[in-house]
Amino acid sequence: MSFATADLYDAHEDRLQVALPIFRDYGGRRRFCGPISTVKAFEDNTLVRAALEEPGEGRVLVVDAGGSLRCAMVGDNLAQLGIDNGWSGIVVHGCIRDSGPIGEMAIGVKAMATNPRKSVKRGEG
Repeated sequence: MSFATADLYDAHEDRLQVALPIFRDYGGRRRFCGPISTVKAFEDNTLVRAALEEPGEGRVLVVDAGGSLRCAMVGDNLAQLGIDNGWSGIVVHGCIRDSGPIGEMAIGVKAMATNPRKSVKRGEG
């Protein structure tokens, strides 16, 4: 399926919202879509991993990381986990790391920025 985003918006503007243009493309797939699943986690990616361990079935994982730029919520290992489990993409309101390898992967990834620092692992959402 192929469509232009502007045309889609024009046809359905009364039912759509537009995200602020704060996200950059990092994944190997620039276009991706699917039903949305959400995770809210601040500087702890334990719940992100748990979500990506589930069958994605073409879904997009949206991670509300509170816009934190202090650490990465997704790296190449989690992106690969998403691919292996059938996720279409990952959108992070925060940072990712390993942007070079992620750019070669067959998954859509959008985030605000990159940060080499990994997140904590406390199991908190």
